[in-house]
Amino acid sequence: HYFIQSNLRMGQGASAYDQSELAEFQDLTYFTKREVLHVYKRFSGLAPEKKDGRNLVLTKEEILTLPELAANPFKERILEVFDNNDGNMNFEQFLDMMSQLSSKAPLETKIDFAFKIYDFNEDGQICEGDLQKLIKLLIQPAVTGTTLTEEERKQVIKNNLHREETAGAVEPLTQDQMNTAVRKNLLSDEDVSAIAQKVISEFDMDDDGSISYLDFKHGMSKLNGFEESFKVTL
Repeated sequence: HYFIQSNLRMGQGASAYDQSELAEFQDLTYFTKREVLHVYKRFSGLAPEKKDGRNLVLTKEEILTLPELAANPFKERILEVFDNNDGNMNFEQFLDMMSQLSSKAPLETKIDFAFKIYDFNEDGQICEGDLQKLIKLLIQPAVTGTTLTEEERKQVIKNNLHREETAGAVEPLTQDQMNTAVRKNLLSDEDVSAIAQKVISEFDMDDDGSISYLDFKHGMSKLNGFEESFKVTL
C-alpha cells in the first residue's frame, strides 16, 4: 500500500514546504518534489476563496469540481476510499489519491485501487451485489452521454453484454459497446444479475461464488486498458 501517513507537519503555505517535507512526500508517492507542489496548486485552486494554507480541507463538492473526477463514474467511491469518512479531504489525502491515479502508478497499484472501488460493501470480496452496482454505474447517462429516463437507462443489448470466451481468454466489454448497448434494448434486473454472475464465473478461480483480491488481480492483469478509468494527468 502507498497511503501517506497522517503525521506529516502542516504549515502556512505551499512555499513553506521545506526540502525534508518534500522529500518525504516524494518517498510516499509516485511524484517528484516539483510535482508535489503542482498537486498542491491544483488542490488549493479548487477553493481559491479559502485562505487556510496547508491546513486547507476541501469538501466533497469542491473536490468533485476537479475535471478528471467530475467525469469519472466511480468518483463517489474514489472519494470514499481517501476521505475522512465525512466527505472532506485534506492535502495529504488528495496527494495520495492523485498519486495512485497518476500514470506513474504501476499496474499492481491500479489493480489494488480498483478492487477497493469495486468492493462497495467493503467486505474484502467482490460479490454479485457489488457487480450489480458497478453495472448500473456504467450505464448512467453521465457515462453513456445519453439523456435517458429512469426506465430508458436500463436499455442495453443483451448480445453485446454476454461476452464469449475464446481459448480460455475473456474478451472484455468495451465502453463503446456499453454505450451502444444502452441506447437500444432493455436491461432488466434479471439481466443485471445474469451479467454479474457471468463476470463472477469468469474471475472466480476457487468457485466460492465471489471474486477475491487474488481472483481479481489474476483476471485484471490480462485486460488491456482498464486502468484508464483510474488515471489523471497533472
